[in-house]
Amino acid sequence: MKIPGSVALIFVLLALLTHATAQDTSPNLSLLFSFLCDASGVCADGYFPMSLIESVDGNFYGAAAGGGTGMNAQGTIFKITPAGELSVIYSFAENPDGSLPNGSAPGSLVEGIDGFLYGTTSENGANGFGTVFKLSKSGKIQVLHNFCGTETCSDGANPGFFMQAIDGNFYGGTGPTLPPTSVLYRMTPTGAFKVLHTFDTKSQPDGAGIFGMVQAADGNLYGTTVAGEQFQPFNSVFRFAPATGDYTVLHGFNTPNINLADVATSDLALTSTGELFGLQAGSKLYEISLAGKFKELSILSTTNFFDGNILEASDGNLWGDFDGGDCGGQGIAFAATTSGSELQNLTFECNTVGEQPGAMIQAANGKFYGVTVGNGGASTDSITNGTTWTIDAGLPAPYQEW
Repeated sequence: MKIPGSVALIFVLLALLTHATAQDTSPNLSLLFSFLCDASGVCADGYFPMSLIESVDGNFYGAAAGGGTGMNAQGTIFKITPAGELSVIYSFAENPDGSLPNGSAPGSLVEGIDGFLYGTTSENGANGFGTVFKLSKSGKIQVLHNFCGTETCSDGANPGFFMQAIDGNFYGGTGPTLPPTSVLYRMTPTGAFKVLHTFDTKSQPDGAGIFGMVQAADGNLYGTTVAGEQFQPFNSVFRFAPATGDYTVLHGFNTPNINLADVATSDLALTSTGELFGLQAGSKLYEISLAGKFKELSILSTTNFFDGNILEASDGNLWGDFDGGDCGGQGIAFAATTSGSELQNLTFECNTVGEQPGAMIQAANGKFYGVTVGNGGASTDSITNGTTWTIDAGLPAPYQEW
């Protein structure tokens, strides 16, 4: 339903008033759930959570790269309520012959418009190099595509980022990996697969693999690539037009320095004004227009963080997280204006909330949720390998047009 302009204006004014009040609220970062492994090494809920999404049913769903139940289980798909009650929907366990036909090490996960969960595994499957799967919320799984993983194949190997576009098709990327080369692909909900772009992993500035993509009002997909073959120091912001198949590099990140000081290290945030924002190595924020006009804005942390995530929240500001680890630089969650001024900087404590945060989203209740890959919720009789967490910053629900 299209909201009339006068009503929409009232919503905007109310949101601004709520935002003004929210500025006086100190954000609270807290633990939601710890992924525990018992003393014998059994991790029934999974470990190393990699993704988290909010469903239309009001719950959250995610993927853990390891653990589960069954023979040599190597990953789970789980459901978790906003109150932190977790249940495992599916474990990627071995068959009696030792095979893992549905894949292992699940990573990216989305909810399709049909209500099913769709995702990727980065390893195993029929050919050993990952799968795309469809999963009901009751735990019935179907493999839609097996990646080939040999030099003679063109569909790449080790899939990562995965999304559904407004045309109903799924788009994703493989790699970064050694041969076979990395690709951007399209897949229908029934599994029809097509390679759309093969990344140039040896020549600047394309890169290999995909951090993430967003779809703008013009119908095009915008994303960032990860570093190229052998992790050479270059990657890019790109535009892909589903209607025409055109792939365009909008900005290349190039540096001769071994510390990769000028490469992109995150997905993109698409704001309500139509601008794109992303993160660079060294905790730097940048802005880029849909036409490719690039501007480096500011450094958001004195810690030289690398990988991160970024989004526009309901207060109109940019929120996100920076990866970290080793219980010394264990990551932060941040908030900044679109001009680059830092507003919040929350540090993760590895023995309580965990370390290496990621998959940050803003839920329908206005709170932020995400995962950490390691540590969190220390216990005397178990080992913790990752958490889910929440941040209450007193923000209103994200605006949605229906």
